[in-house]
Amino acid sequence: MRSFITTMLAALLPALCMAQTTEEKITDIINGKPAKVGVAWIVDGKEHSVNNADCYPLMSVFKLHGAIAALRQMERRGTPTDTLVRINASQVTRNTYTPMLERYPESGFTIRFDSLLQYSVAESDNNACDIIISMAGGIEDVNAEMCAIGLADYSLSETEISMQADPMRSYDNCSTPLSVAILFKKLFEENILGEPYATLLKHILISTTTGQDKIKAALEPGMLIAHKTGTGFTLDDGTKIADNDAGVVLLPDGRRIYISALVKDSKLGSKENAKLIADMARIIIRDAVKK
Repeated sequence: MRSFITTMLAALLPALCMAQTTEEKITDIINGKPAKVGVAWIVDGKEHSVNNADCYPLMSVFKLHGAIAALRQMERRGTPTDTLVRINASQVTRNTYTPMLERYPESGFTIRFDSLLQYSVAESDNNACDIIISMAGGIEDVNAEMCAIGLADYSLSETEISMQADPMRSYDNCSTPLSVAILFKKLFEENILGEPYATLLKHILISTTTGQDKIKAALEPGMLIAHKTGTGFTLDDGTKIADNDAGVVLLPDGRRIYISALVKDSKLGSKENAKLIADMARIIIRDAVKK
């Protein structure tokens, strides 16, 4: 009997020793890729990351920062989320990604703030984003709100219109992957917004229409995701400045997995970047569910 147990242990030990951590699995799939890839996740209160030391261009992920800043100010003033906002022709540009102007093609129009927020966050409308940043007092005031909630390891200095004018400025709006994951955790667990402001933003994040082939592609039945994507400019040499997705995966048992996957300076195509993000998310989710 003792020799049988010894034999079984001898057979099992190599397999146990070979078991990879989530970090090791992710490192394996990004090694050799012609891109700089950073990913962070928070599971059961524990923070994890791979290549978190670098600052990655946020692209449209920073629309979440702007949304939180504007909502915090509205909450302090007691401004309702259905407040009407008058948009003048001088506040918008048509030479950008702006589904909002398909619905409101006239030179000036009025829109509810919650609808404006939906366009900015869920549909990643660039005009809506810059209007919300302006309502928050400008990018400096967005920074002030992020500082007030204790967010670190990020930098914001640009708007959508300034990055459109000079794509290289995209690198100035950057963050570590973990900082973005922490921002989602603050929204969902740390009461940085009161009601109804928090619930509005959470519902909008769940309704996000972009990035169906990124983290969302890794979800298993019964899971939901509240997330914000970001897509960078492609330079003349074919380098894509960034491809991002970050959010919180809501499990059927009530647990949350915060994931932030940021890809920069990629020579891969958009589909390959998205697949890489989905593959990393799938590893994180499956390993977390096993626990």
